[in-house]
Amino acid sequence: MRGCLAGASKAVLALVVVLLAVGLLTHQGRVALKTAGLMFEVFPSAPAYPLRWFTDAPTRTEVRYKVGEAETIADVYRPAGGGPHGAFVFYIGVGPELRNRNVVRIAEGLARAGLVVMVPVSENLSKFQVVPEEKEGVIAAYRYLSSQPYVDPERVGIFAVSAGGSLVAVAAEDPRLAEEVRLLLLFGSYYHAPDVLGAITLRSIEVDGQRREWQPDVSVDVFRDMLLPTLPPADQPLLEPLFNRETTRVPEGLSPEGVKFAALLTNRDPARVPGLIAVLPQDTRALLAGISPSTNIEKLETELFLLHDRDDEIIPFTESRRFYAEAAPACGKHLTELQLFRHVEPRGASPLVLVRETAKLYWLAYRVLLRLT
Repeated sequence: MRGCLAGASKAVLALVVVLLAVGLLTHQGRVALKTAGLMFEVFPSAPAYPLRWFTDAPTRTEVRYKVGEAETIADVYRPAGGGPHGAFVFYIGVGPELRNRNVVRIAEGLARAGLVVMVPVSENLSKFQVVPEEKEGVIAAYRYLSSQPYVDPERVGIFAVSAGGSLVAVAAEDPRLAEEVRLLLLFGSYYHAPDVLGAITLRSIEVDGQRREWQPDVSVDVFRDMLLPTLPPADQPLLEPLFNRETTRVPEGLSPEGVKFAALLTNRDPARVPGLIAVLPQDTRALLAGISPSTNIEKLETELFLLHDRDDEIIPFTESRRFYAEAAPACGKHLTELQLFRHVEPRGASPLVLVRETAKLYWLAYRVLLRLT
């Protein structure tokens, strides 16, 4: 019996040695090991951070570059050691979150895994403004990062979250960028802004042919503050209570444009939503189209990775489903649905759910790192 156990132990040890050798001596193996370490960096209260044990700390530098005639800043995280490296422009969502602890942790983790990571400051998104002009900031950030001597311009992608991801997709459809970006990784982003508006007004979404209750969070404020200024000034304070569902009574004194908007805000019939949006003021519809990747989806060429939590209360996960269904980039597309985040920030989960969902996240991250490192 002892001989059998000794033999089995030697076999297991030999297998471990072989696996480590494969992991250290092949590109795929090294990426697999780094991806495993990166999974711990996703969670702010992980029991350990093994990637930090075996890699040197990255350097963080504040850089300045031009967006049009204006100057803006970004943080650039560089891996230790020589280059050139693959790289990510890490475009965050609305709010002044440049050095949010989750942003810093993920950026440093990606740098430890071998990527240069650039986190731009967006003046618009920092002020909770989602505007079509943001694509100029995306293009400028990408061009700046790709031109750095420590970056391999053939291995530069964009990782973006929430509304920032949607605006990144709009930029990636622009001819100036369409053929340059190696890949897009969009987390918790929307595809068709009118659909999000409809979900906000209905407080429900359609999933597999069935209506499901959906209680939006901060997206109500973002869409309200974005769309009401497209209406006559006198209408805006009158419509705000309707947008916030503080009342269902249509106020008197609205302009014809305001009446159309009020009809949408008080509607509870999903079948009427497309028609009600179609007759909104031209400025309102133009803004919705300008911030929607759906508008020029046929121009998206780069490989597309979509990630969304099924319980997202800010942007419905059905947005990524529609994005995946309608996109046809020549380089391929991938959709991963999770139940592990509150929008884009980790939340608690049972051990079984944690293992299951992290495995899906690992497979996504492994494929992305394999292409860029």
